[in-house]
Amino acid sequence: MSYKWEFSISAGSYYPSLTERFGGNDICLAYENDDLGMQFFGFSLHIDALSEPSHVAQRLYSLQVLLNGALRVSSGHTNMIPIMFHQFSLCNGGSNHNVYAESIEESPFDLNPSIDKDLPYWKDPKNNYSSYILNKSKYDKVIRELLFLVGMISTTNSATERVLTWSTLYKILDCVKHYSKDFELPYDTFADKPRINEFTAACNNMSILGLNARHGPSGNKPPKKVMTCLNEASNLIVSLSQSFMQHYRESLFGYTEQLDIES
Repeated sequence: MSYKWEFSISAGSYYPSLTERFGGNDICLAYENDDLGMQFFGFSLHIDALSEPSHVAQRLYSLQVLLNGALRVSSGHTNMIPIMFHQFSLCNGGSNHNVYAESIEESPFDLNPSIDKDLPYWKDPKNNYSSYILNKSKYDKVIRELLFLVGMISTTNSATERVLTWSTLYKILDCVKHYSKDFELPYDTFADKPRINEFTAACNNMSILGLNARHGPSGNKPPKKVMTCLNEASNLIVSLSQSFMQHYRESLFGYTEQLDIES
């Protein structure tokens, strides 16, 4: 298949294996070995109708967030090194441009139905759980919202990003609770309530998390059982998201194949 734009990628050691399993036409992940070593790169039909580099940059950034969200929901954790899109250029030559966005494009897709039409069996998005839910997110706002939020979880140790990450995790919890109720999903059976209570107890109390807390000072007595490790909280909420997604997809799409867990 010929593409208009190509973009460079950085990722963890899992990436070459992922390129062989990731299905669909939404994002094509590829790599090659050359004189400079192993090079990671990708293509997407969702950017090929765009001509303005700033629009391509924004869409690629948004697709990157969704992709990482899909990989995390599929695996149930945030331990893997996230995939990063760096620079892009025309495949037939031209200047390099940086991937960036002043704001997220909330539906970064070209909805031309031909993108999903007549795919060979080895390109079927269902061959890989992360490519399946990314593909479904094009038309499903619930899935797209959840993948965006999970993809926004920061795994860096900067002070500002830690504050934002606690808030993002709480938004994800709110989404799961709201949509579980909205679609009559059994939240009580797939949520680890004692641990979630430890998470919310910390997240809602400035006396526990300080500036990382979701609320300001309240004067309430500090709770005793709390979850203060951000990595533990991130994996708890992403695991919850995975459980929600499994119930949600089965209730809507009847897709019951075993999860393809990334490592």
